[in-house]
Amino acid sequence: MSEEKNYEDANGNLVFTSSYLKLKGSCCKSACLHCPYGYTLKKLGLQFQDWEESRREEAQQFLKDAGKEDFDLTAFLPDNAKFISIKERTCGLMVKNHIVVKGVFLGRHFQNQGLDKDMVESYFFN
Repeated sequence: MSEEKNYEDANGNLVFTSSYLKLKGSCCKSACLHCPYGYTLKKLGLQFQDWEESRREEAQQFLKDAGKEDFDLTAFLPDNAKFISIKERTCGLMVKNHIVVKGVFLGRHFQNQGLDKDMVESYFFN
């Protein structure tokens, strides 16, 4: 089975995946949502939103996408769980303590573009 090249978002826009963008071989500098070259992240950074109980189902989907559906969020709620966004699109969930990120759980389309615990931590604590 070949990797997905694009998908349609909730607004009906065609969005290229990081796998497809990697095949192009270089960055187009258009700030693509799934840029695997780091351009979008460097240009726009990450945003963080506080935990909202009304978004628990969304958080559970991030855990499932990351293969961690049995992860217990309880110890991190509400103050140490944050939603992560890039380009105003929620891409995952972060759990932390007062000095380090303890876990990052990304949605399936965001798992192949260089967003990892260290990267998220550098944006959150700086």
